[in-house]
Amino acid sequence: MNQKLSVAQLKSISRGQLLGNYGIAIGADVTANGIIFFVSLLCSTLTAQNQTIAGTMITFLITLILDILNGIFLLGLARFYLNLVCRRPCSVTDVFYGFRYHTNKALITRALIVIMELIVMIPFVVCAAFSGTRESSVLFLFSCITLVIGGILYIYIMLLYSQVYFIMLDFPGYSSRQIMSTSRRIMRGNKGRLFYMVVTLIPYYLLAFLSCGIALLWINPYLETTLTNFYLDLMHREYAV
Repeated sequence: MNQKLSVAQLKSISRGQLLGNYGIAIGADVTANGIIFFVSLLCSTLTAQNQTIAGTMITFLITLILDILNGIFLLGLARFYLNLVCRRPCSVTDVFYGFRYHTNKALITRALIVIMELIVMIPFVVCAAFSGTRESSVLFLFSCITLVIGGILYIYIMLLYSQVYFIMLDFPGYSSRQIMSTSRRIMRGNKGRLFYMVVTLIPYYLLAFLSCGIALLWINPYLETTLTNFYLDLMHREYAV
C-alpha cells in the first residue's frame, strides 16, 4: 500500500536535499525571478506617467504578457529542482531551458491558466469599478463577496494546475491539454494537502517580511524543493504497481 508522505516528511526530505546546494538553488531562483522582476519594474516605470484609461489598459496588457512569459521561467525552475531533487547534474542555466525546449507549450499552458484566473476575478473587478464611481454600501458588499469568491476560485485553479511544468518535463510528448488534464487527475484528493503545505510556510514568509525580503533567498528554494518532492510523491503513487 502506497502511503502519502506527510507534509512534515516532505519538508524534512527537502531540507536534507538542500544541504550543500543552497548556493546554486539561490542562484537559480534569483536569476529567474530577478529577470521577471526587473523587466516588470522597467515596464511599470515607463508607463507610470500615463494615468489615462489607455495607459491603464497598456499597463494591464504588459503585466498580462509578462505573466504569460513567466511560464518559460517556471518550466526552467521546474527542471532545475527536478534535477536537484533527483540528484542529477543541475546548473543555474537550467532556468533558461524553456527558451530552448517546449517554449510554445509552456506559453500556451501558462496563457490558459492565466485566462482562467482572470475570468474568476472579473466579477470583483466589475463591482470594484462601479463602487469606485459611486458610494454605495451594497456595491461595497458585493465587491467584498466577489473578492472572497474570486480569491477562493483563484487559489483552486492554482492548486489544480500546480503540477503542469513538472508533467511537461516528464511527458514531453503531451499536448497542453493532456498536461493540464494530467495535473487535474493527480491533484484529485491532494489539493488540500498542497494548500496545507503552503500555509505551513507562512511563518517563514513573515520572517522574510521582517528581514526586508532577505530571508526569501533561502525560503523560496525551500518551497520549490518541497513542491518538487510533493510532485514526485504524487507520481510515485499514481504509477506504482
